[in-house]
Amino acid sequence: MQVNNNIDILIAKHFSEELTIDEENMLTSWLNEDVNNIAYFNQLRNIWQVSYPSFNPETIDVAKAEKKIMKTIKVKRWTQMPAVVWWQRIAAIIILPLFLLMAYLINKEKNLTAEVVYQEIFSPFGVRSQVNLPDGSKVWLNSGSRLKYPVVFKSGIRDVYLSGEAYFEVHSDKNNPFMVKTANLAVKATGTAFNVEAYSTDSVIAVTLVHGKVNVELNNDRNIALVPNQRLSYNNKSNSYNLAKVDTYKWCTWRNGILVFRNDPLDYVFKKIGQMYNVDILVKDTQIASQPYRATFEGESLEEILRLMKMTAPIRYRRTERFKTKNGEFSKEKIEVYKQKINEL
Repeated sequence: MQVNNNIDILIAKHFSEELTIDEENMLTSWLNEDVNNIAYFNQLRNIWQVSYPSFNPETIDVAKAEKKIMKTIKVKRWTQMPAVVWWQRIAAIIILPLFLLMAYLINKEKNLTAEVVYQEIFSPFGVRSQVNLPDGSKVWLNSGSRLKYPVVFKSGIRDVYLSGEAYFEVHSDKNNPFMVKTANLAVKATGTAFNVEAYSTDSVIAVTLVHGKVNVELNNDRNIALVPNQRLSYNNKSNSYNLAKVDTYKWCTWRNGILVFRNDPLDYVFKKIGQMYNVDILVKDTQIASQPYRATFEGESLEEILRLMKMTAPIRYRRTERFKTKNGEFSKEKIEVYKQKINEL
């Protein structure tokens, strides 16, 4: 029997369907050299069938595997065996751990190099979406947001990629941390709930933690741990951040269609309204852009919100209806907001 490590590797790769054409030819030539080679190949195939699917080498139970092999091939009693067959059985038992380890390593390498298949979800402006991830975690995507995630999470890694805003309820799994990656920061969690705002058009990115614990990594050089009811705001232009205690209700209720404003500047208020209702709202007067505004909108139409705001803030507005463009598509509705004139007060 011509046995050597190279042949064992070729046989293990053959069972893992990893052979190249040249390696397949080498294995075929070796099998054709001697009938004992075929017998040796068949022994290893029995071992492979007993051990498949792949396993952790620490879990190898040689005695159990050997027992299964003996049962599978239905050997005669040991005392009745010819000497050559007896030694073949001994050889199978001796090489068993080595071969199983080799098969495990080949399968492990195959899994690590397997191409990752991603799913990508886009929630257009004016639309909110809910996504259930493969690990049981839930994600709510706000208007104009995009989420990319693997169809199957690899062991030890649960990375997803976000552009826009999303609320996460992460399935608890301490052995496989969950990571939300954006252009400027990454949020690492195990089991927790938090909100991430990371629109590419905004200079400020924010993470708000509802419960659990997360670590936020800023531009790969700073790590900040958050506790519940904290909000981290990071300005990517000044490369500075602010950590504050907040009411998470304000920052996370958008997923239920509720807009909450607590002394927020009017230009921010109109930006969030525009995202939710898919309209472009421009505050044309700088004097009112920074004026604080407090309100909660839940279920009102855009028409109703504008009417309420006109009654409670010194504003007037002009609407430009949608129209059909030359390429056949419809433009977004535009609203221009101005400071109310004295004679209109």
